[in-house]
Amino acid sequence: MKNIIIILFLILISCNSNQDKESKPNSINSIELTGNIENLQDSLTVTLAKIDRRNFYGKNIDSNLSLNGTFKFKIGIKEPSEYMIIIFDYKNKVAKRNLFWLENTDITLTGNYDDFEKAKINGSKIDELAKKYDAIGVKYTNQMRNGKIGMKEYRKKQMKERIDFFYEYPNNVVSLSNILNFTDNIDKDSIRLFYSKLEEQLKYSKNGIALKNSFEIEKIKIGKPFIDIVAKDLKGNIVKISDYKGKVIVLDFWAVWCHYCHEQNQREFPKLKEKYKNEDFVIISYSVDVDKKDWERSSKKDKIDWINISNLEGISDKYVTQYGVQVYPTSFIIGKDGKVTKKIKGYEYDALETELDRIFKIE
Repeated sequence: MKNIIIILFLILISCNSNQDKESKPNSINSIELTGNIENLQDSLTVTLAKIDRRNFYGKNIDSNLSLNGTFKFKIGIKEPSEYMIIIFDYKNKVAKRNLFWLENTDITLTGNYDDFEKAKINGSKIDELAKKYDAIGVKYTNQMRNGKIGMKEYRKKQMKERIDFFYEYPNNVVSLSNILNFTDNIDKDSIRLFYSKLEEQLKYSKNGIALKNSFEIEKIKIGKPFIDIVAKDLKGNIVKISDYKGKVIVLDFWAVWCHYCHEQNQREFPKLKEKYKNEDFVIISYSVDVDKKDWERSSKKDKIDWINISNLEGISDKYVTQYGVQVYPTSFIIGKDGKVTKKIKGYEYDALETELDRIFKIE
């Protein structure tokens, strides 16, 4: 639910600026999405957005107005993806949404406006599979709320059933996109087995490559040399971490959707930058966003005036895998000799400063 709220917020703030017609003649398969919704008033704004829950990202695709209880979209589909319909009633300050998966076939959405989030998708087998997966979380959440299981059992049982799901229903975009959240909980041989069952299109997708990286790619270790990162700053200049070898480096992974990342950017990093300005010290922020406008807007809001780079690959970025980042923000301290000396998960105010004082021998 938290993920959905954040995505909806991102979509809401971009409604007037991100209209991006995805359907392009002769470039991708075009499908038709038709909504037949009881009690739907005329002239309400209906917006279609493509979403990426892993990256907390949403982009508006098209909008039109409701008429006679219906709305209709033509969409270009390259591969099965998750979408959201949002119905805006600006007069009564109400927004209703429905999440679903689309694939290369015409789709009908039917239901009642009063409980639009329960409207049914007809024609999408991948959406049926996604609903089955989401039901796992609902089942154990209800059991915990009813006092039948505790938090520890909730986590254990839910994880086991979700992992079992991936191997019962392999070779589809739903299982692929979700198994990436569990790569630290599944042994590498099992991940290889899952990957081997993917069709070629899925293997070469962004998520397929990220999954392969999880069992093939070299990962950093505390006390060992850093792995170089090559990325671009907001002006398009190529920056490498290795350019700053010989300095003490704070490398921080952050994103626009991460509340504590902004708090760290605004409170801690300016303080560190000023305190160690006479030392061989540099801060490098690595954004795991996917949209440059979001990254740029957020950087300006946080007043980032230190090294700020990204490859705009989201959390499927190979560097995220190499540095074992699963919590945001995550910060690393790299010594002058190029070895990683510290990893700090989350934002702990003064944690970096305490370690840096020790390195620079400041009392």
